[in-house]
Amino acid sequence: MTGVVRLGTDIELVGRRAELAMLQSALEHAAAGRPSGILLAGDAGVGKSRLIGELAASGAAVFVGHCLDAAESALPYLPFTEIMAEVVGGRPDLVDAHPALQRLLPGLHPRAAPALEDRRLGQVQLFDAVLSTLEAVSAARPALVVVEDLHWADRSSRDLLVFLLSRLAGQHLVLLASYRSDDLHRRHPLRPVLSELARLPAVQRLELAALGPADTLELVRRLAGGRLGEEAQRRAARRSEGNAFFAEELVSAGSDGMPGALAELLVARVEALPPTAQRVLRTASVAGRRVRHEQLAAVSGLPVDELEQALRDGVSEHLLVADPGSAAGEDGYAFRHALLREAVYQELLPGERSRIHAAYAALLAEPEPAGGPRPGRAAQLAHHALASHDLPLALGASVRAAAEADERDAPAELLLHAERAWSCGPRCRRPRRWPGSTRAP
Repeated sequence: MTGVVRLGTDIELVGRRAELAMLQSALEHAAAGRPSGILLAGDAGVGKSRLIGELAASGAAVFVGHCLDAAESALPYLPFTEIMAEVVGGRPDLVDAHPALQRLLPGLHPRAAPALEDRRLGQVQLFDAVLSTLEAVSAARPALVVVEDLHWADRSSRDLLVFLLSRLAGQHLVLLASYRSDDLHRRHPLRPVLSELARLPAVQRLELAALGPADTLELVRRLAGGRLGEEAQRRAARRSEGNAFFAEELVSAGSDGMPGALAELLVARVEALPPTAQRVLRTASVAGRRVRHEQLAAVSGLPVDELEQALRDGVSEHLLVADPGSAAGEDGYAFRHALLREAVYQELLPGERSRIHAAYAALLAEPEPAGGPRPGRAAQLAHHALASHDLPLALGASVRAAAEADERDAPAELLLHAERAWSCGPRCRRPRRWPGSTRAP
C-alpha cells in the first residue's frame, strides 16, 4: 500500500492516549540520560505518522528520515542522509568534527578519494560518526530521531539502525523506527532484524492497533465536520474498522460506495501476488468476508497443492487470515479487512462475477450430510442464486430463508427475504427446490 500520507492532521488526535503517554515517557527518560529505542508497528493507514507528529510537538529536537519504496534501487542510508542534513544544517561544525559524515552529505564538503585502508574502515567510521553526532546534538536537550517506513529500508540503513540501538547508554536520545506490520511477509528482510532488536534491553516494541468503535466514530465525526448525517457517519466508522486512513477516505467520498483512491491502494496489494493467489482471492471475495475452506476448494477447482500455496501467499502477505471454525470441517479464511474484500469483489468482470456466484450457488444447492440444512444456508443460496441470475433457485431459497427467519422470531430478516422472494416471483414461473431442503418453498 503506497501513498498513505494524510490522516486528518488538521483535527485533534483521537484516541491513542496510552500510546502517546508511553512515547512521551520515553522522551522524559531520555532527558534524564536514559535513552531508548522504539519500534512502532501497525497496518498501513492506522495512524503511525500522525502519532509521531503529535510526539514531535512535545518540545524535543526532532530529526526525521524517510525510507522510500524503491525496490532494489534504494539509495544507501537515505533516511540517515535526511537526518544528518537536518542536524548539520543547524550545526555545520559537526561535519568538521566528524569528517566521515561527508559520505552521507557529499554535496556539502568535497573529499578526496579514500585509500584502500579507509575503505575497509569506512563503514565503521561512518557509523561511529553518526552516533557521535547524535550524542552531540542531544547534549543540550533531548532529541527524537525518527526513521519512517523501515519496511522499505535498504540493507545499509538497517545495519546502521542496529548499530545505533545497540549502543544506547547515557545519551539523551529516543530512536524511533516505524514500519508497516501488514507488509512484513514471512521472507521480508526486516523480520530477522526485528528479532535481533527485540533482544536489546533499551528497545521497546509498540503495536498500534486499530481504533476502538467509540474512538472511530469520534474520528469520523471530526473528519465530517457536520457534512454527513449521523447514520452516514456510523456507516463510515463501521466500514473503516478503526483504520484512520480508511475512515478519512470514506468520509471524503461521502457515500456508501468504494472511494476510487482507496480501491486502487487495496487492489495494488492483491496485484502483487502470483496469478494463482490473485485468482483465489477473487474467488474468495464472492463468498463474502469469510469463506469455508471446503467451499473455496470446490469453487476454485484448483489442485490441493496449488490452492494451499495460493492461500499461503495470501496469508503471508497479510491479505487473508486463518479463520478456524467452531465445528469440525468449518475451518476457513477471512479477508484482513472488509474493505479489502469489497475492493477485490468490485474488480471482478460482470461475467466472472456471475460465474463464481453460480458456482457457489450450485455447491450450496447440493445435499448436505445428515442433520438437515445448516442454519443460514438458504439465505446464502438465495444471495448467490440472485447474483448469478438464477431466479427460480433464488425464489425457492428466499422463501425457505424467510421461513427460517420466522422460526427464529427475526421479523427484519423475514421481511428482507420475503421482499427478495416477491421481487423474483414475477420474473420466473415457479421456484426450484434444492436437494436436502426439508420444506417445500
